[in-house]
Amino acid sequence: MTSIFQYEWKVNDATTLQKMKTASFTQEFRSSVFSAFGLRWYMQAHPNGHASREEGFFDLYLYLPYFPDKLKAFEIAQTLQCLETDTKHERTATFDTSEGTGWSGQILAMRDIEKCETLTFVLKMELIAVYDVNGDDVSEEYLNKHDAAAVPAAAPATYEFPWNISDEVLQQMQTASFEQKFRSSIFSAFGFRWSLGIYPKGQKVEGDANLYLQLLSLPPKLKSVHVAFILRCVQTDTQHHSDHEYERAYGVGWPDGKLSTAEIQACSELAFMAKLELIAVVDRDGDDITEWHLQGKSKPKQLQVRAQEDTKQESPDSPDDADDAEDPSAALRAFFAGLQAGNGPSNDAQTASKSESGQSDPLMAVRLDSLSMNMDKMMQKMAAIELRMAEKAKKTDKGRVTQTQYAELQQQVNGIQKTLKQLMMKDMDPEEMKFKAWLDSVDGLAAYY
Repeated sequence: MTSIFQYEWKVNDATTLQKMKTASFTQEFRSSVFSAFGLRWYMQAHPNGHASREEGFFDLYLYLPYFPDKLKAFEIAQTLQCLETDTKHERTATFDTSEGTGWSGQILAMRDIEKCETLTFVLKMELIAVYDVNGDDVSEEYLNKHDAAAVPAAAPATYEFPWNISDEVLQQMQTASFEQKFRSSIFSAFGFRWSLGIYPKGQKVEGDANLYLQLLSLPPKLKSVHVAFILRCVQTDTQHHSDHEYERAYGVGWPDGKLSTAEIQACSELAFMAKLELIAVVDRDGDDITEWHLQGKSKPKQLQVRAQEDTKQESPDSPDDADDAEDPSAALRAFFAGLQAGNGPSNDAQTASKSESGQSDPLMAVRLDSLSMNMDKMMQKMAAIELRMAEKAKKTDKGRVTQTQYAELQQQVNGIQKTLKQLMMKDMDPEEMKFKAWLDSVDGLAAYY
């Protein structure tokens, strides 16, 4: 089992090399996406710097574009080296989110690469430790992934899509109004459906053309798909590197000011190119299932079992939590059981639950039972969320359930409460009003209804 990984990014084509030597301030170049220790990475270079006081100096970084929600920290020792200039930088780094780390400042001057006929950047990475959100050391799991014992090895997943604009559409783009958009044909990549779109006269800033990559659909069983991409205008050689985690159908593109409407209007022909690289496909359990997704396979059973066990451990109904928290659904079940046994309301109130023939009203029982089950489910969900929020607030700031999600559940519960009240109020005769008054008077039931 090895804890060391090495990757080489070689720039030997004349066009890219010349662009690096003449790069503008903040201009960036990226390597291909590669896998190491079960995660996906890429190297990024800013030949002319990217921060204040760094213009004229070559910056080189290692980026982790997708950081799993199940992790708290990923610690490595890394070495970055440029072989042609004999420049070397070593450091330890802790990743706790999607970020980059490397050398910056005045380590390598841009002028030092002017005479280079090739550029070779070497990354050496050694795993120190991996911690999950509970603070447990899970390094061995990621070492196994690195050894391809758990995840089969796969070549980098890339896809290129050319969008050639016809003369007719080009004329329409050149005379387009503000916020008018055009869309390419739909294409498939990595098992998902995509398209390119453009606002030739701008979407937010008039006069700034906006090109974007749109995910058209995300399967319900998936949490997200994360891709790195380059969007390029062929005629103007305008391009933008980005990566994005799509959690829904959405469009992401280049920033304002990248390409002007005037530049499009000056073109006699127009074409755009999109290059996509898959970084991660994540399911609803938070597991990275990229390799299995690409092979059209289901997640291994051992991971499915582990996800079920994790869910069970977080549930307020698990044995560990049984003594610590009262189950609100138990009180509801006991209450309805009491009604059926005749141990609940007074005789007058019991009369309200019977029909004119003196028999119990089955429709009312069904309604109450159905609503009770719905209330049980909502209460269990909310209890589970409250428990996870409380536990994770103690241990970590990452992976918290958002207030928005909690508010949505609260709205669902309120909706069920409203429905229950409507059923109980509907066509009430005086005896049924007595029954409702008894319900309202029972200690604790107000909180459930």
